[in-house]
Amino acid sequence: MNWGTKIAIFYSSFVLFIIGMVIMAFNQNYDLVTEDYYAQEIAYQDRIDHQTNTIDLNEKVKLFIKDRQLIIELPGKEDASFKGTINCFRPSDETKDFDITIGKGSKQMIPLEKFIKGKYLIKMNWSAHNHTYYDEQVIVIP
Repeated sequence: MNWGTKIAIFYSSFVLFIIGMVIMAFNQNYDLVTEDYYAQEIAYQDRIDHQTNTIDLNEKVKLFIKDRQLIIELPGKEDASFKGTINCFRPSDETKDFDITIGKGSKQMIPLEKFIKGKYLIKMNWSAHNHTYYDEQVIVIP
């Protein structure tokens, strides 16, 4: 085999490799974090203000797993009136995301059966005492 044949084989295999990579790239699934990304970006200053309110609290939000439940303890009195939502965001699969409405009291319990094993970003947005708060925490479901 002469050097011209070797160059032709090398060039052909390189071209096939590049074509294969292009096909793989087009078949990749890219999930958006959210469909209304731009609208949320415009309202991002409000989120920063709500996070500042959360930082100013004496207590911090506590997340832990106990008795097959994810327990979220929001800062404040147990009998205080809380309103808001908890978004359980699964970065690797948007079909596993879900929202929970915050019930009465500062302690919120979510059964682990609602989750699948893996990493979740828990986004909490609530209001109490005429202030709005926002916090995000990462938790890994065993």
